[in-house]
Amino acid sequence: MLVPAYAQEAAQLQVAHFPPMERSAAQIQAGEGLSLGAFIAHQLVGVLSLEPDDEPGQVLVSSLVVHPASQRLGAGHALLREAIARAPEAVFAVATAALNEPALRLYRSLGFIEYRRGSIGPEAIALVKLRRDPEALSP
Repeated sequence: MLVPAYAQEAAQLQVAHFPPMERSAAQIQAGEGLSLGAFIAHQLVGVLSLEPDDEPGQVLVSSLVVHPASQRLGAGHALLREAIARAPEAVFAVATAALNEPALRLYRSLGFIEYRRGSIGPEAIALVKLRRDPEALSP
């Protein structure tokens, strides 16, 4: 499931070297954080992984992948909503490619706001870091 989703994003970004593709399912499972899965008809279609962020006081969405055949069915949204529901007072952060409009729309729809930019890898893929601060969302 990881490879097709990451290969799709690498093609969208027109890069040959895509750092997330180097992460195996075993590495995600061995991580120190929490992983959640989304299922459709008993088939795993999406995975979200959380871990402590390098910025104190934040929880990092270190991975959110949905198999291309199951995208646009709500799995990514449901995974993020479940993570937020499990820790409603947490400040969540995520980094994604600046050109990944579907991911940016998803994160923004749940209250994530851009606060930093950078790049990664030998092809200098432009990244956007977003955060969801529940205090900032309060009226």
